[in-house]
Amino acid sequence: MLATFVRRGWDLTETLSSHSAWRTAMSSLFGSRYRTSPVSPLYLFDRSQDVAFQKARATVDERNHLRLWRPPVNFEGTPVWVGQISRDIGVKLSSKTVVTHKIDPMVDEARLYVLLDIASSGHLGQAGYTKGVGHSSPKTPRYNYTEDPYYTDGLRLVLFLTDHHITYDKIHWYDWEVPVVDTGISEGDTK
Repeated sequence: MLATFVRRGWDLTETLSSHSAWRTAMSSLFGSRYRTSPVSPLYLFDRSQDVAFQKARATVDERNHLRLWRPPVNFEGTPVWVGQISRDIGVKLSSKTVVTHKIDPMVDEARLYVLLDIASSGHLGQAGYTKGVGHSSPKTPRYNYTEDPYYTDGLRLVLFLTDHHITYDKIHWYDWEVPVVDTGISEGDTK
C-alpha cells in the first residue's frame, strides 16, 4: 500500500517540529512548494494517524492530504487501512489552531481523486462505496474541527490493492452503494 502511493507521487510528510513548522510558514509566505511539509494530527482509534502523505500542488497552501490508520483487524489475512483525504485550498486564521489550512468543501472530489490515482497505478483490484457519515449538501453542510464547511454524499470508498498489475477493465466494482452528485440546485432552482 505504501509503495503504491509513493509510486503515484505521494510524499510521506515530515513530523511536526519547530524546524518543519518554520519551513511551512516560509513556504506559505513565499508561495513555494514544500513536498514533505507536516500535516496536523487527526485522531481515530484514540490516536493520531499512523502515516500521512501529501501530494503537492502549486504551493504549500494548496495540497492534497491523506492520513492513514492501521486498525487492529485484517480482512482475509490482508492488512486493513482506514484513511481520510482532504484538499487544501488556502490558509486562514483559526481560533482553535491560530493558523490552519482551509479545505475544499467538496470532499467527495478529493475521494474521487484518490480512486482515480490508485486506479492509474495499475494496482487497484477491487473497489466500491459503502455507507458512511450520511449526506450533507451545500445548503446544509457539515463542519470540520476548524469550522470549514464541507458537503458529501456520505459514502466511504473501499479500495482493494493488489501486488500485480490490473488494467482498468479488470477492476472489480462492487455495487454496494452508488455515489450521487449533489449540485446543491433543486429542480425549482433551474429556471
